[in-house]
Amino acid sequence: INAEYGEVAKSIVSDIMRNLESDGNGTEDKTVEKTYVNSLITEVTVNPTAGNDDTDFELDLFLRPTIDIGDTNTSLNTSTSGTRVQIQYLCAMYNEAEGRWEESCTTIYDTMNPSKGVICVCNHNTSFAVLMSAYEIDRGYAVVQSYLTWVLLGISTLGLALTLCFLLPAAELRKTRSAKINVCFTVSLILASLLFLVQDLFIKSDNSGAIKLRSVGCAVYTMLQHYLWLVVFMWMIIEGFLMYLSLVQVFGSHISKYMLKFNLAAWLIPIPFPLIGYFVFTKSYTVGEGATAVSLIDHKYMAETMCFIKPETIAFYTLFLTPLCLCIIINLVFFGLVGKVIKNSKSTGNISDNEQMLRQLKAVVSTQSKGLKFLETSAKANINIEKAFQMIAEDILLKTPNPMMKPVDPIINPADSPGNSGCAC
Repeated sequence: INAEYGEVAKSIVSDIMRNLESDGNGTEDKTVEKTYVNSLITEVTVNPTAGNDDTDFELDLFLRPTIDIGDTNTSLNTSTSGTRVQIQYLCAMYNEAEGRWEESCTTIYDTMNPSKGVICVCNHNTSFAVLMSAYEIDRGYAVVQSYLTWVLLGISTLGLALTLCFLLPAAELRKTRSAKINVCFTVSLILASLLFLVQDLFIKSDNSGAIKLRSVGCAVYTMLQHYLWLVVFMWMIIEGFLMYLSLVQVFGSHISKYMLKFNLAAWLIPIPFPLIGYFVFTKSYTVGEGATAVSLIDHKYMAETMCFIKPETIAFYTLFLTPLCLCIIINLVFFGLVGKVIKNSKSTGNISDNEQMLRQLKAVVSTQSKGLKFLETSAKANINIEKAFQMIAEDILLKTPNPMMKPVDPIINPADSPGNSGCAC
């Protein structure tokens, strides 16, 4: 906080805290907002041009607040009762009819250096001012959620690392198709998890880290995290697709050079999403000309206190949450199709339907882990007999050298040729 206004600012913050606590006591909802006028009140009138009404314009208004609230770390206060209050700037208009200030403009300012001033982006005529607003935040949940994230994600990352340690030395198992895809999925998930976990080493909420908040380095880090999590989502879809081919379609499910195609899909399709997020949702506003010009950037892609996608924004919902939901829905469809095949299988012998389904699930897990095909047959009930012989004949044909034919790489095969081992990620 500026030394000139230090005592005044401290007094106002203390007053905000007292009002927040008194208004919140005895109420179930303690989300209380207090506002104080923190700039000159400016009345703006824009005369409409021919053919345009008085709302067909964009007004970029620069206002310099009287009191500097400080960066996000300075403007965060915690009362003796544990209430966490964030002081923020807010562009508002004065509603003369109701006698109160209303938020009706987009507020743009540098949260790490608010002394640069505030740009209010509006599209109407009225009296404007910058308010100093206090919001109760997270109610103590954010710290708990952060610790839970570190612990649970750390345990998950350790489990993934152990998976690779046990899987990679097993040469025969590593040659199977399902193992290759599992290795690629595990590697991408480890990279995404580690990048999220180690960011606290380089990025600090008080902007004292090696990577500065809202900087180019922070933007690159944000886009890289966004990209890796989308790669993880893609491998999840590929895992479900492979299970569908193995257990539902089975016959005629061969794809040539499938590992190359799967890797291209998993690593290339997500590339446009972080680029769109940054370049479309990050806008620069300039007020004035020459030496007096003031430029501020409206970051609607990067969060304020970390290098990750900003929550509760259009970029977060459309470019991160939507792909995640689509991934879950697609895998649920694959799972439903597999479950339908298992459910429709008839019991044979003197065992119950539940025991029969349990045996089928065990067979599914066993064949998937070993990269084998799964097909339930019954000579007595004439179930999949012809299909089984066709599948066996097709596999024999594919493995038989023929100088007149180009070899076809089946998508599901217990083992590759000696020169084609590895996951080819």
